[in-house]
Amino acid sequence: MLRSLFLAAAGSSRLERLVESAPVSRGVVRRFVAGSDVDAALVTSRALADDGLAVSLDYLGEDTLTAEQATATRDQYLTLLRRLRDAGLTPAAEVSVKLSALGQKVDDRMAYEYAHAICAAAAEAGTTVTLDAEDHTTTDSTLEILAELRKDHPSTGAVLQAYLRRTEGDCRDLAYEGSRVRLCKGAYKEPESVAFQEKRQVDKAYVRAMSGSRRRWCTR
Repeated sequence: MLRSLFLAAAGSSRLERLVESAPVSRGVVRRFVAGSDVDAALVTSRALADDGLAVSLDYLGEDTLTAEQATATRDQYLTLLRRLRDAGLTPAAEVSVKLSALGQKVDDRMAYEYAHAICAAAAEAGTTVTLDAEDHTTTDSTLEILAELRKDHPSTGAVLQAYLRRTEGDCRDLAYEGSRVRLCKGAYKEPESVAFQEKRQVDKAYVRAMSGSRRRWCTR
């Protein structure tokens, strides 16, 4: 239930305030949300880095439905990366980016160009970018943009969701030298036609995805 609530909160400022203040979710928010602004994110990142942990920061906001919103999100990332560099927090801290926040549902090309600008800023700051996975309708577009970004920024990472039926194949396709892939189980409510529904099925799919990638590494 909390997983669905946080996904919804990422697209609604009103629900976000409710989740942050409600007793049932306040403790979870403190565990996973670094703060409401760049300054707070830097403080949290410093504490984690000092403990020897790697950090990936994701800027959450309302649904991006206009070019203006996408531009504002890009600028937030550019500011964050500059501040991370100035604070000496790179490469311990990197950024994760949802392409939908950069206008993917408005204009694929705009999302690519804004993501490219973020990757360039990350390279200048001495760190990396990982493209977040979202619902299955965005997967093809995300992987296509990933391929374009890697031409100039080969360290750009990808996130794949094991519960999607296609992911085992996607893992094999991305199992090549220098390819960074974060494999997770999946967070979005998806239809059975595209995603496994039961926990045991998802667990097995996760293992198959890892094993398939490892076998391809061994045969290359």
